[in-house]
Amino acid sequence: MRTARTFDLLALAGVCLTLVMAFYYQIVLGELPCALCNLQRLGFMVFGAGLLLNVRFGTSPWNHVLSAVGALFGSLTALLQVFVHVLPGTPPTGTAFFGLHMYDWTYVVLTGALVYCVLALAFQAASGRTRACEDPTWRPPGAGPVSAVFILLVSANLVSAFLENGFEPFKSGGQLHYRMLYDGDIMKP
Repeated sequence: MRTARTFDLLALAGVCLTLVMAFYYQIVLGELPCALCNLQRLGFMVFGAGLLLNVRFGTSPWNHVLSAVGALFGSLTALLQVFVHVLPGTPPTGTAFFGLHMYDWTYVVLTGALVYCVLALAFQAASGRTRACEDPTWRPPGAGPVSAVFILLVSANLVSAFLENGFEPFKSGGQLHYRMLYDGDIMKP
């Protein structure tokens, strides 16, 4: 089970890297996330939450199920955005990375994450081991810093989404500025 927790930690580090890249596109390149992009980030965060629970408290099938739900949600949301941009005359949004846009990459990565969760559940069922077999005090090396970075990135995403929209619904066409920083008045209709 130590190997499973180590793989979960590596996957959590991958989620952190993905969220950092999303912030790079958002802050450095000035590409604010649209409503679907924010939902895809939510999928990454739910996927990472299940991994974080496995790393922190031990491997559990329910944690992998939580991760699988997040990966499925984010993957389907990304697929929806791919379908939106596949229509003739619809320009792609955002900068391409290795020839694919962020929503394309999100679909590929979160579909792979879903496969990872299914395989982890299968291996856990085949081994017949439970959390009771684990040493509850053992954590993979680097678990503390990776967990802290993940929690920081989730908090930053929540703040970013609030600054982008305030109490208004997300706009489907994308944002041009941070509403809360641009207007400054949260009480405006």
